[in-house]
Amino acid sequence: MTKQIPLLVSALLLGACSSSVTIDDIVPAEEVKKPLFLRGDFSLWDAQPEYQMQRVAPAIYETKIRFSTPGKAYEFKIADAQWSTGYNCGYLDEALDKTLELGLPVQADCNSVYNYFSFTPEEKGWYKVSINFSRFKKPLVTVNQVFE
Repeated sequence: MTKQIPLLVSALLLGACSSSVTIDDIVPAEEVKKPLFLRGDFSLWDAQPEYQMQRVAPAIYETKIRFSTPGKAYEFKIADAQWSTGYNCGYLDEALDKTLELGLPVQADCNSVYNYFSFTPEEKGWYKVSINFSRFKKPLVTVNQVFE
């Protein structure tokens, strides 16, 4: 029995090492080719310049917004000025991705029509909304509070 324990532990450790990361997981196969905007009830769903997403790193875009009503559910999408296919990003799965929580990324579908994200701030202040296109077909959207 004592000889079987090290063998079992070795098998478990080797099995845990079987995952791999490919270059496709790190670098997007495609790049964003149009300006993106944070569009929502706070902007009357218009593509306003103050909510244009800025590229801050390869495949990562973000903008800041001031949420002034704690407890209010703000609805929004990330989209280009024309709501173009491939640039109209809402939640991927309603149960998993619709409601954002601080710092927790959710998956987006950039071919959506009405799949609005929802975020309810606990306090008023500045927030950063970001979208990570490292996996272009399933980008990740995150909201973080900004302390200035």
